[in-house]
Amino acid sequence: MMLIDIDDIEREEQLYKFKSHADKCNKFINEDVRMEIDVQMGALTMGESVHFATTARWHLHDIIVWALRQTGPADIYLAMFSIKEYQARVLGKMKADKLIKEMHVLVDYRLEVRDAKVMPFLKESCDSIGMMRTHAKLVVLRNENWGVTITGSANLTQNTRADVGVITCNKEVADYRIDWITQNIKDGTGTK
Repeated sequence: MMLIDIDDIEREEQLYKFKSHADKCNKFINEDVRMEIDVQMGALTMGESVHFATTARWHLHDIIVWALRQTGPADIYLAMFSIKEYQARVLGKMKADKLIKEMHVLVDYRLEVRDAKVMPFLKESCDSIGMMRTHAKLVVLRNENWGVTITGSANLTQNTRADVGVITCNKEVADYRIDWITQNIKDGTGTK
């Protein structure tokens, strides 16, 4: 007679991995903010889309953390008109904590002029970075199980105005957007 079922051990290991991942994510998002986003958006589900409107209390980087909490570690692809130093630091720390596996960023070519302090943080943590004329606000999270695309009006800043957007959980859409970002990093002025 077996005292411990192998399936129970495997389930326990998976729960531990998820709890560890969730605990790492919790370092990057205020609990009240996470609960507000949960209430407005519910859980992510592959094949579905969620529309959202932010408040001045939470921002695009909070949505990224909230989504990564559900997807597990993922590669991130960004196309942004504007990124601020705080958000660049958060993304770099999330990569150091292995919540983000790879990071590929396409930014507007004037970012270095508008906010010179941001570029060193991006260059330090990105696997590839490129610049072009863009006003895009696009985030893609991709791993073996998930393809999550976040589009809308929000930059990676702490905007005091409301932003709106849509989160699409579809691997084909994610791959299409990844191809667009990757091609533009390659065609633009890539720095890595």
